[in-house]
Amino acid sequence: MESRHNPSIVFSLFLFSVLTLTLNIYGSYGLGTSIAAITDTYIPLELRTMSGFSAHDFESSVKNLPRTDHVSAYYADPDKRPAVLSFFADLTGNYDVADAILEESTNHGVAPALAFALAFEESGFDPGAYNKNSSSVDRGIFQLNSTSFPGLKVEQFYDIRTNVRFGINHLAFCIKQGGNEVAALAVYNAGLGRVTTGGTPRRTLDYIYRIIGYRDRLEALFEALVVARHADSSPLVAMQLSAKATN
Repeated sequence: MESRHNPSIVFSLFLFSVLTLTLNIYGSYGLGTSIAAITDTYIPLELRTMSGFSAHDFESSVKNLPRTDHVSAYYADPDKRPAVLSFFADLTGNYDVADAILEESTNHGVAPALAFALAFEESGFDPGAYNKNSSSVDRGIFQLNSTSFPGLKVEQFYDIRTNVRFGINHLAFCIKQGGNEVAALAVYNAGLGRVTTGGTPRRTLDYIYRIIGYRDRLEALFEALVVARHADSSPLVAMQLSAKATN
């Protein structure tokens, strides 16, 4: 499950897909509608939370401020789910890929943004991706290795649902073994044995750096293009308002 891409090419492709998605979504509003008019009432949740802190609160805020998983929250809401599916279908260029990754990641308790970022790094969301190594073959969206998954038939590696199910299940295993997303990506790329013995290679560190960057940009884009458009009815906002009312 090694990286298959030249980093500069991968980054360029990711930025292109982000730009295309942005133009597609904002194009639906018409030329007379400004971006500011769409999002002027929305302040990102993390900024709202941190606005109550002072500089003296830096240590506690850094240690205790949780990551906000907008994607999972919106996907769990039946009214918001179509917007989530539309966003990721545009991002991946394939509705079935988007649907499978969203379903399997939420079922396994894996942050969808991380799963999409990993799939982009591994295959560019290509169900037919193929890479032959010296002793094995990596196939499909999550580049499942024939040695690690000997029970799968060749056609199963290229089946979207099967590949995504096994890939995200393995990612969930890596998160459990590693204890955090960074260590999990190291395990996914280099193997548990090399990571636990301190033998993580430099190429794996670069691999992790790229994926975490993709994840962060993807989350920011989702918040800007989906969450901001539904700010008044956001499930996270509703939770905040409920918490305020009880305090």
